[in-house]
Amino acid sequence: MIGRKKEIAVLNDLCDSQESSLVAIYGRRRIGKTYLVNYMFKEYRKECLFFEFTGTSNVRTEAQIDNFIEQVYEWFKVEPTKRIRNWSDAFRFLKRTIDEEVERKQHKAKVIIFIDEIPWVDPSGKANFLSALGYFWNTYCEVRKNVVMILCGSNASWIKNRIFEDAVGPLHNRLTKKIPMYPFDLKETKAFLLKKKGFDIDNKMVTDIYMVFGGVAKYLSYLDPKKSLYENIDELFFNLHGLMYSEYDKVFRSLFMNRANFHKSIIELLSSKRSGFTLNDIAEHLDISVGKRLISTIDELVLCGFIKGISRFNHKSRNVKYIIADPYILFHQKWVKALNKNDVASFSKGYWIGETRKQGYAIWSGYAFETAALINVDLYLKTRGLQGMFSGVYHWQYIAKKREEQGAQIDMVINYGNIIFDIVECKYYNDEYVISKEYGKNLKNKLKIFREYGLGAKQKAELRLVFLTTYGVKMNAEAHGLNITNIVLDDLFE
Repeated sequence: MIGRKKEIAVLNDLCDSQESSLVAIYGRRRIGKTYLVNYMFKEYRKECLFFEFTGTSNVRTEAQIDNFIEQVYEWFKVEPTKRIRNWSDAFRFLKRTIDEEVERKQHKAKVIIFIDEIPWVDPSGKANFLSALGYFWNTYCEVRKNVVMILCGSNASWIKNRIFEDAVGPLHNRLTKKIPMYPFDLKETKAFLLKKKGFDIDNKMVTDIYMVFGGVAKYLSYLDPKKSLYENIDELFFNLHGLMYSEYDKVFRSLFMNRANFHKSIIELLSSKRSGFTLNDIAEHLDISVGKRLISTIDELVLCGFIKGISRFNHKSRNVKYIIADPYILFHQKWVKALNKNDVASFSKGYWIGETRKQGYAIWSGYAFETAALINVDLYLKTRGLQGMFSGVYHWQYIAKKREEQGAQIDMVINYGNIIFDIVECKYYNDEYVISKEYGKNLKNKLKIFREYGLGAKQKAELRLVFLTTYGVKMNAEAHGLNITNIVLDDLFE
């Protein structure tokens, strides 16, 4: 398995524990949650007794219960002897079935109960699924000390609200572990493409792929190593039958159901400005108040990894700017969203390679690379060798107040314990980046203004100008005059 070492270690420890455990695994659609659990208990810890039930979207309670009974039969070949009327009956049936199976096999290892896509089972709460589940956990699983129950779902906000934070709910304070699952980083993406898919590509091409698909395992699995990246993107995105053509709407419907349009309106707004918007900015543009609805929606988008809040250095939290933090979302918003079916149906082969030769692609790829750098900040910190001192990533801006001054905007300030600051410039080019005289002057002004107005009383701190580039910076007179710390793309893959 690529990556997931921490997650596997946690599950492994729970299997070896002398107590029962209630675990929540959550993360966005297609991230590999189900794959992780199946690998763990169908391949790695096969000595465990395993039961799996998956909720189904948009079906009635009766159908969910029928599916549950069918899954009990699939795993244990046992049918109920009396009618199952509700979820309480269903869990009583499961309890007796497991007891009989344990006794029949003289089973000593852990019993794994895996409930996948739990938000779909009873989204409204009217069927009392969580109440029945809570009673089953409290009176059966926890008492027997040999059960690991895993609750899993893509709708992270539902899990957060109904399981993590529901102070009066049936599972309040019952969770043993929370296991969030995130997309692969750049290094893990490379390992997946080379080892799982059989690609033979360099780090630049891995990054090109990452800036389109992100580190979402399922999306990466769609790629065909026998075809070029351009051909893959044409077939997946710019084809009415492509696997990624309608993925955007499916993602938001599956996560947020009837509230998806409001979530998408925020995504579309944030996609319109690379430097992002504050909460007040978002409310103003959408003509709504900064109330519970907006705040909870922002929290949900952050929890899913679609957006990220970046604080303004040395300012209060109200200056947090939210930006798109998901490469796939950025790609969709720029290249797919505006196309209708007639547009896509009329495209000939080679559409995408034509787009990559236009100036709009160069501008977008620069922004996409900045986003990739931001969400792979751990790899950056490892390269810098300063992980232990890391304090945070910030944005900063100064608007000139005097006629003789110039303003300054810095999109990425990395702070190490208030004694070292990186001012990071990301440049995604096919060759060494050349600093022009005008740009060099602009950079010197940024450093001067940030030291004076950003650092303030911390002006004695070390201030480094770091260029994160594809192939490095050409060391001309301007570069020599700036005392640059140079990090190239390959460094992130070490």
